Amino acid sequence: MVKPVGFDQKIMLHHLDFTANEARKLSRKEMYEALDYFLRSDIQGAKSRKNAITMLMKIWYLVDENVIRLRDSVLELFPHLTKEERLLLHWGMTILAYPFFKDVVYEMGKLFRLQDEIPSAVIGRKMKELYGDRRRVEVATSAVLTSIKTWEAVGWLKSRAYTPLPKVAITSKELHPFITEVILRAMNVTAIPVDFLYHHPLFFPFSFTISAESLRNAHQFSVHRQGIDQLIVELCES
Repeated sequence: MVKPVGFDQKIMLHHLDFTANEARKLSRKEMYEALDYFLRSDIQGAKSRKNAITMLMKIWYLVDENVIRLRDSVLELFPHLTKEERLLLHWGMTILAYPFFKDVVYEMGKLFRLQDEIPSAVIGRKMKELYGDRRRVEVATSAVLTSIKTWEAVGWLKSRAYTPLPKVAITSKELHPFITEVILRAMNVTAIPVDFLYHHPLFFPFSFTISAESLRNAHQFSVHRQGIDQLIVELCES
């Protein structure tokens, strides 16, 4: 069975910001109209603009049912966040919306643990292994890589390789539950050691230290001890 791709063109950060801000106020029909108008200055072609709108809506508006609560909780915070914190939210919501995006950044996160440069061809080969050797996979890989480079989440070398940039520090404890739930849902697990969250490959551009206390205070989690000194956080579905 051919795995779906979906992520087929570059997404701009200010487009994501606009979508998240308006998602709190507008109906579905109004969102499509607002995005079409807003994107006209950046995307001239009607087909490309329609594709971008579809992607933006999937990331922030037409989310899966099990993500609605999480989406709504961070949208309440969104107007008060820094640029760096908004990037973290866009990153996490895109991971949940597009498994293809998740797989690209996960592979990059793992590789950056071992090396300081990742040739674009290496990522391209890996994604073809996962999704098949087809043109659509090449286009989607390029779209993801171009997007995260535009977001300044990775650097680009003349040797056609990607390199890590200084990590974006996330200090707000309010975002700890979001990071944790994204990792659990994206990795399709219900529990994980708290220590494993700190340097998880999915969030390789960011640095943060998640406290067990901040997770205990979030109603969707249960935190318990396993063994002598390992804390486990578990996602409790209502």
